[in-house]
Amino acid sequence: MNNPSLVSADTTAGELEVVLSAAQEAASALRDSTGGERASWLRAVGAVIDEERAELLDLAVAESHLDRAALDGEVKRTVFQLEHLAQAAESGELLRILAEPADADYPVAARPDLVQAMMPLGPVLVFTASNFPFAFSVAGNDFASALAAGCPVVVKANPGHPALSALTAEIVAAALAKAGAPKGAFAHIQGVEPGVAALRDTRIKACGFTGSLAGGRALFDVAVGRPDPIPFYGELGSLNPVFVTPAAAAARAEEIAAGFAASVSFRGGQLCTKPGVLIAPENSGILDAAATALAGLEPATLLTDRITGAYTEGTKSLSGLPGARVVAGSGGTSPTLVSIPPRECAGHRGRRHRGVLRAGGRRDRVPGHGRDRRDRPLARPEPHRDDSR
Repeated sequence: MNNPSLVSADTTAGELEVVLSAAQEAASALRDSTGGERASWLRAVGAVIDEERAELLDLAVAESHLDRAALDGEVKRTVFQLEHLAQAAESGELLRILAEPADADYPVAARPDLVQAMMPLGPVLVFTASNFPFAFSVAGNDFASALAAGCPVVVKANPGHPALSALTAEIVAAALAKAGAPKGAFAHIQGVEPGVAALRDTRIKACGFTGSLAGGRALFDVAVGRPDPIPFYGELGSLNPVFVTPAAAAARAEEIAAGFAASVSFRGGQLCTKPGVLIAPENSGILDAAATALAGLEPATLLTDRITGAYTEGTKSLSGLPGARVVAGSGGTSPTLVSIPPRECAGHRGRRHRGVLRAGGRRDRVPGHGRDRRDRPLARPEPHRDDSR
């Protein structure tokens, strides 16, 4: 089923126009669709993702360099997410209906029946993640939540796994068409400039993003700076500082150090749950224990050349701080631990916690690992209207 021609150059302006026009035309049909219909579309996508698991995994391993077993678990998670949102659409819970009965004796004036329900926003643009090539990519959470809410979805492919994105898009489009979803309910675009152009287009009514702080902030500014500002559902990078109290250090220094090292190095340190800095009491033994735990680990092949470059530059920058000392890490992409004197750490001068350990590098993006984002509301509340008036 793999079609190499799908991995092409950036989406052209003409192609983007076709995509956005189709999404706009599909919006009314999706808005009028039933929860049961949306559920059937999501289940169709989940079924074909599961069926094509082997070929998808081959591409994911080749492009992301992540462990096949971990990616296989991610496919399972993706199928679960699709089923979860299918159930949410089917049950009607996404409508969040609020109803107040008529009250002829209401103190101010007689009150009619009042009903409020969530209505689809319209076409949603989704920027996919690099480190979760299934669960937060083409058929991931943002796609599923938007479609469940009745919104057409335009997915901007992540450059970290272009062939996987293209194949997944082909699979998703075919499954939706076979299941009877309206034409224009789903589209796949490529390229930074086409993505930004789509975000600026008034036909896009919301944006979902999982990635770096810098990238997310830039896209947020575009989303809210439009003449018609739109919601930006972003999950961005974080330093994730960890503070160790003297009591905790005395009771379980080895355990804390082992957990810190495992979290820093797991999946190449490319998760949002990775702690970027640990602040611990001086002479607690945590520094030496963490360095020992990291010392034997092999360098990781990171997701993209851009992430690799950012990591090496980040560790170099940290290592160059006054008084900094590299206590673990052999260069390149090996897990690196840098000890930094407290006087060099803004905001911690004179504090009781005098030992600062910094896990080198930076994450290019941040996934939803460890958080539950399954029910991002991509609809707005609207009162029930009597159109005869």
